Amino acid sequence: MDRDDIVVDAFKTAQDGDGWILRLYEAKQKRGEVTVCVDLPFSSVTECNLMETDETAIDTTNGTFRFTIRPFEVKTFRLK
Repeated sequence: MDRDDIVVDAFKTAQDGDGWILRLYEAKQKRGEVTVCVDLPFSSVTECNLMETDETAIDTTNGTFRFTIRPFEVKTFRLK
């Protein structure tokens, strides 16, 4: 990640077995865009809710994706 205020809360197999779950949170009361670079093979990223239900597809390029976060917000992503 390109920011020191973003903390990895979890990286695990999805509960339904379909991909990996990456859960992050903002820890220093900041907001803005975050860039994540993952050194694992994946072809898609989907933002999920905390129950790991898919919500929004996220564009990816060469193992990298971006999203916007608010202060103390938790974000969950499914990587496939």
